Order: sequence, then structure tokens, then C-alpha cells
Amino acid sequence: LLHSQRTPVKALTAWTALSRGSSTRRRQMPAGAMGAHMASLTRASSLVVNTSPRKVTSAAAALGAARPMPTSPASSASLPSTRGAKTKVRASEASAASPSFTFFTGDIGGTNARMQVWSVAAGVETLVFENTYGTADHPTFESVVRDVYTDSGVTSETAVTAACFAVAGKVDDDRCSMTNLSWVIDGPELQKAFGIASVKVINDFAAVGYGVLALGPEEVVTLNAGAKDTQGPIAVLGPGTGLGEAMLFYNQQGGEYDVIPSEGSHADFAPRGETQRALLAYCEATLDGECEVEQVCCGSGIVRIYDFLKTHRGAEAAPALDPAGVTDAALDGTCDLCREAVDIFLAILGAEAANLALKCLSSGGVYIAGGIPPRLMTIIGSGGVLLDAFLHRQCRFAGVRAAFPLHIILDDKIGLAGAKVFAMRQL
Repeated sequence: LLHSQRTPVKALTAWTALSRGSSTRRRQMPAGAMGAHMASLTRASSLVVNTSPRKVTSAAAALGAARPMPTSPASSASLPSTRGAKTKVRASEASAASPSFTFFTGDIGGTNARMQVWSVAAGVETLVFENTYGTADHPTFESVVRDVYTDSGVTSETAVTAACFAVAGKVDDDRCSMTNLSWVIDGPELQKAFGIASVKVINDFAAVGYGVLALGPEEVVTLNAGAKDTQGPIAVLGPGTGLGEAMLFYNQQGGEYDVIPSEGSHADFAPRGETQRALLAYCEATLDGECEVEQVCCGSGIVRIYDFLKTHRGAEAAPALDPAGVTDAALDGTCDLCREAVDIFLAILGAEAANLALKCLSSGGVYIAGGIPPRLMTIIGSGGVLLDAFLHRQCRFAGVRAAFPLHIILDDKIGLAGAKVFAMRQL
């Protein structure tokens, strides 16, 4: 099922600089987005960034704190990032002027809730407060929000215009019952309880989709430049605990991108070569006859590949390892089996990135997020097996694949960045 979240924003006229699940009501892909998708098939151009400052009107392009806001998705210019601020940051003395808007953002997982308070004044965005709260220390999400008010110095008299919270779980109508917590995050109830004008709850990987719109050039590593289209479809995927996937389509009517979440990671694993075919047989034998691509392309998937290789290579005496153990040994060169497991994982990731790109013709780029790829950059290097699998030069559509830009996202706060993009659409 396709779901999306979008509030039309007149002032957001270009790129506002990208798991699973839905955050609001179901709907068909907007006609404007479909039109842009089809038009993009005949369009190929280079990206040019306008780094001149402009003021926020009704909704600003959501980029980093107190910096000019570009009107296109990527740049060769250096744009400073402020999303890597240290935990518990206060900037209440940064400006004597009262903010025109105040809004909250959050990225809520099973262990931590990362929270931020932003202000927008005179067209400038300022990070007012940031802190990470342990979920075990809070019986409800409402208690976290109360702490944000208290710790940030935002008083009840301060009008909070909007909030967006990205959550790990299935979202329906701005409400999520979290999988690994007893928390229920309910947007309408939070609006009533705290007097916030608009509270949106979105899936955490949908937030990654929106976060791609806020990336600066220093926050990605480009493995394949391709032929980028400034309004072309965008594909995003990210291996972590699971494998998230999403697509973005430009909506000509709204002048912005819509995020379309996907459950593509639950499609069948399509192996390449003898070793991967043996891996598929191993998985089918140990996973009740099935093997989704997610099951060999996430943290536990790395372990599954390693365990398969122990049997396949006659190395049953090799120690049992968790995902970090496999990647550590691969990175430091102490275990050939671990390195082979990581290489297979990266090849599967590259192939799946290309599969997703082909399905939406992502001339706007393919972005790989998640916590695992940045950790493996010394192995990935300038592309390695991941890029080889993505390009698949011997296939019939090698030329089409080569035109898709491919990037690794380095920013570990991409979910917060996406929540910020979506919150600003509510202003």
C-alpha cells in the first residue's frame, strides 16, 4: 500500500534539500507528482544551487540553523551543517528578538528520544535546544514533551506553532502505538494537551525521506555522479535494524517533493552468482521457506550471511558474532570470513539500490542511509563491490543504471532533519 504525507506549502517552491509505514491517510500519488515523474524520463540536467539568503514567508526551506536557505537540492558550495550539535544545546541568548515561529522536532526510537526546539525569526532558523531523553526514564511520550518545555525554557505563554515527531512504528492518522514501548504517540491528543497548533507524527523512514531534502554536500559521499535531474524521482533505502525504503516524487502543483513510503524490503531476495544462490537456499532452509531482501540486508542479515559462510566454507568452529563483531573484524582485517560476509552484504545492498532506482527511475538520485554504510566507508571506498553491484555493467540496462546518481548519507541525524522539513511545512 502506498501512503504519503503532505501539506501543501506555497512558499516552498523548490527543493528543501529522504522505514517504512505511513503517517497519515492513504491516497493515490498526486497527479502533479506523477506528471513530474513522467517528465523526468526525458529530462537530464545538472544541479545548480542558489546560496543567496531569502526570508521565510509562510514556510521556509528546511535547512540547518541560522544559515541561508538554498532553493535546489544539492550544491557544490559548502553549506555549514548544525545538525551535529552536542546533546543538550541551548541557544536562548542567540537573539534578543522574539521568534516569529517556534516548533518542536523529534526522532523517537525504542531506546532514545532525540528532541529539538527551533525558532524562525526574520527568515533565519535557529536551533534553540537539543537533548536526548532515555525512553526507559519516561512512562509516556507526554512526559518527554513536558521535559522539553522545562529544559528548553519554552514557557506555556510561548506559542508553539508546529511539531513533527518521527517514530519507529506503523503510523495511521498521526498516531502510533510503538512496537517496543508501551508509548502511544498521538498527534491530535498532543495538540490538545500542549496547545500546539499542529502536531504531525510520521514514520521514521518517511522522515529519512524528507531529511534527504535538507542534506548539505558535506553530509554525503557520492559514489556515482550520474546525470542528475533537479525534479526527478528520488530513491532512498537504509539498512540498520531492518531495511527501510522510500521514494520521493516532485509535485508540480505543490512545488515540493512528496515522500511515498515503501515495503519493498519485504520483496524476495534475488541472488546473483553461485555463492548468493547458496545463501538463498540456506535462508529458505532456516527461515521457513522464504528469504526477503531485508533478511540479508540489515544488521541481523550480516550475521546471517556470516553464519551461512561458516557452513558454506567449512568453518563451523568460527566464533559466534553479533553485527558489530562481524563488521569490526572485517574492518580490522582479522577475519577473512567476516570480510567476505561484509562484501556479500554490500553487493546485495548495491543490487537492491539499483532495483529500487529502476522501479521509480530515480534520476533525482539514490540515497543510502542507515547506520551501517557510514561505518563501512573504509571498505566501500570509492564504490567497491557496492558500486559494482549497483552498476551491474554486464546487464542490458547498464546505461540506465549508470545515469542514476548514487550517494551514501553520512549524517546520523537524518531522521531529525526530516522531521524538521515536515514541521516547517506546517508553518
